[in-house]
Amino acid sequence: MRMICTLWAFVLAVSLAAGNVLINEMELNPPQGITEWVELYNDGDKAVNISGWTVTITDGGWVGRMTAPSGSVIPSHGYFVLTGSPQWSHQNGGSALLLDQHGAKVDETPFRQDDWDNDFTWGRHPNGHDTDKAGDWGLSSATRGGRND
Repeated sequence: MRMICTLWAFVLAVSLAAGNVLINEMELNPPQGITEWVELYNDGDKAVNISGWTVTITDGGWVGRMTAPSGSVIPSHGYFVLTGSPQWSHQNGGSALLLDQHGAKVDETPFRQDDWDNDFTWGRHPNGHDTDKAGDWGLSSATRGGRND
């Protein structure tokens, strides 16, 4: 019985911690020579292991997938950036979907368009703001791996 309670407490703690990670910023149309990237943010008070988690950018029929390598951890109130492939070519926009290592949805962004080929990115404003509304997002200078506000 004690082992079952301990296991249940561990599963609950991992589930709660996973709920603190969200997509915080995304580069959908980078300047020449730079690839698309997505920044994750952990707004919780505990580090979260994101090994095997995936972020998928979808733009119409085009899909680009990035996977966090083994040993990837986001510290409390920290950031983790996943980088796409230099061969990616799509229509300068998209939405991003974050899945945990079991394929469960953790977060999803609205579709965003970026036609400028510059260092402006779509990010949550203020940093980590999540009301599940399109207004959570704004286009501004990139802050890759740092605060959006």
